[in-house]
Amino acid sequence: MRVRFECFGGGAAMSVREDRVLSLDGLRGLGALMVFLLHIDIMVLPFGEGGPSLFPGSASMIVFFILSGIVLSLVPFKHMKDGGYDWLSYFPRRVVRLCVPLFTAIALGVVAGFVAWRIGSTSRSALAIVYDGGWRRVVHDILMQFDVLFNISDDGQNLFGAPLIRVNSPVWSMSWELWFSLTLPLAIWCVSRIRRTGLALAAMFVAVFVSHWSGYFPLRLCLMFWVGVMIASRFDEIRSLKISMPVEVASIFLSLGIIELALVWHPGGVAEAMLATVMNVACLAIVVVSIADGFTRRALSTAPMLFLGKISYSLYLTHAILIGGLAALMPKLGMASPLGIAGVSLAACMAFAVLFWRVIEVPSIKMSRSLANK
Repeated sequence: MRVRFECFGGGAAMSVREDRVLSLDGLRGLGALMVFLLHIDIMVLPFGEGGPSLFPGSASMIVFFILSGIVLSLVPFKHMKDGGYDWLSYFPRRVVRLCVPLFTAIALGVVAGFVAWRIGSTSRSALAIVYDGGWRRVVHDILMQFDVLFNISDDGQNLFGAPLIRVNSPVWSMSWELWFSLTLPLAIWCVSRIRRTGLALAAMFVAVFVSHWSGYFPLRLCLMFWVGVMIASRFDEIRSLKISMPVEVASIFLSLGIIELALVWHPGGVAEAMLATVMNVACLAIVVVSIADGFTRRALSTAPMLFLGKISYSLYLTHAILIGGLAALMPKLGMASPLGIAGVSLAACMAFAVLFWRVIEVPSIKMSRSLANK
C-alpha cells in the first residue's frame, strides 16, 4: 500500500510504504495533543494553581523538530541514489504548504487579539498589538506578527532577551520550521558525508548542552532538525530493527520519566543544562522507538492516532486562539468554572481544527502538489 505523508508543519509529501511512516504521523498527532493540553492547563487552570504542568509541551516541540528533519529528508536521500532531487520545485511547494495555513492562522490571531482587547482582556494575545497606539504602531505590530523569518524566539523570549509578543503564540516554532526548510539542501549535503553517525550525534548533543548552559537557544533548536536528518540517513536500518517488549517498555518509560523530571526539577547551572540535554536525548529515543519494529509503532499507527496526525498542524496553529478567546469570553457569559471552560475549549478546538484542516489545509496541500506537477 502506498500513502502520502505530510510532516508536522506542512511537510513535503512523499510516497512510501505505509509501515514506514504512519507511526510518525501518529507520534506527531500525539505531540500536538500534548501541546494543546498544556495550553489548556496553563491558560485555563482547570486543576488550580501551583506547580508546573506535567503535559510535555517542550518535549513535544523537540519531537516535532526531529520529525520534520526525518520526513523532509527521506525523499532527497532516496533520490541521491538515482540522479538527485528536484530542489527547484521543492522550495515553492514547501513554502506554499507551510505558509498558507500559517498566515491564515496569524490573521485569525490578529482578529481574535483585537476582539480580546476590546472586551478588556490583558492576555498576551490582546496586548501583542498596541491597538490604541495609532495607525503607524498598529501596522508595525501587525507586520511583526507575519514576520516568521526574523521575529524568532524560543516561545519565551527573542534573541535579545525581550519577551515573545505574538497574538498566536505557537507560531514561534514555525520560524524554525521555515528556516530549516529553506536550508534543507545544506543539511542533506553535510549529513550525507558523515560516515560515523554515532560520533556525529554525540557531538551534536555536546553542542545542545552548550546551548542549554549558555542560554543560546537557536543552537539547540536548529540541531534538533539536523538530528532528524541524521536519523533519516539511517532510516531503513532503524525501521528494520526489532525491539523486544521488555526493552521497548523500559525505553519508553525511562524516556518519559526523564522528560517529566525535567519539568519538575530545576537544579540550575550545569546540572540543569545536563538534565535538559538528557531530555533532548530522551525525545530522540522516543522517535527511534516509534520507527523501529515494535508495539509502539503499531500503537501509533491506529486510527485515532492517525486522525490526530491528520489534523495536528491545524490543531497546533489554531488551538491557542480559541482557548484564549473562550477563557476571556465564557466568564462574561456566566461560566466561570475552569473545568467547564477547559471542557468547552477541548471540544471547540478539536472541532475547529477539523474545519481549518478541511477549509484551509487541504487546499494548501492540493496547491502544493499542483506545483510539483508543473
